[in-house]
Amino acid sequence: MGPYYDEEYKWLTDNLGNISDQIGSYLGNAVEGFKNVASTVTNVVVAIITFPVVLFFLLKDGKRFKDYSLKALPPKFRKDANQILINMDTQVGAYIQGQIIVALCIGMLLYVGYLIIGMDYAIILAMIAAVTSVVPYLGPMIAITPAIIIAIIAGPLMLLKLAAVWGAVQFLEGNFISPNVMGRTMQIHPLTIIFVLLVSGNLFGLVGIILAIPGYAIIKVLVVYLFHVLKQRYNDYYGDVYGHYEDVDEEK
Repeated sequence: MGPYYDEEYKWLTDNLGNISDQIGSYLGNAVEGFKNVASTVTNVVVAIITFPVVLFFLLKDGKRFKDYSLKALPPKFRKDANQILINMDTQVGAYIQGQIIVALCIGMLLYVGYLIIGMDYAIILAMIAAVTSVVPYLGPMIAITPAIIIAIIAGPLMLLKLAAVWGAVQFLEGNFISPNVMGRTMQIHPLTIIFVLLVSGNLFGLVGIILAIPGYAIIKVLVVYLFHVLKQRYNDYYGDVYGHYEDVDEEK
């Protein structure tokens, strides 16, 4: 019995000797995970609440802020800076318009899908999804929560049907609706939008994905302006010798 007793004692010591430490580690990880989830939810809720307020004041005092910013610049650069701000405003406005169109498409697709699978409160859930989808990439995660709760109450089969509907809608939105709608409203090729999303997502994560399209639109405005200035300078110094940029001449 001696060898068996020693082996059992050794096994108990190895596996149960640090059980208090393991329990403490599990509890610590659970608390840390709960804190991370609570922090994420809090940040999302705060962002959703503060976004309309910030947007209201930007719309209300946007012209005043623009005039103040232009006055801070030397008079020589005010005209060009004003044109850049107008172009940026046009691009960002096109982005917001496109995002609203995408959200409406998501709402209609989900409504049809909910009717097909027999989901209760289909119109209400679809409206929630349409409203929250205006917030890119975070909105759908918020919108699916009430649908999941209702599907769980209805049963496992309804939960599977819901997953199929949401998977199909997200696939259509990510690969067809968003690239084409954003491409037309912002005059950007759909492949460019997909490429920008992939690169920014790999470099900056979720924040990069959210800010990718408006950031690209603003950078595009600056690059187009700088290229236009370069063409004008080229025409001034080398145009008579090597030929002019025709589009610059036409704009003059």
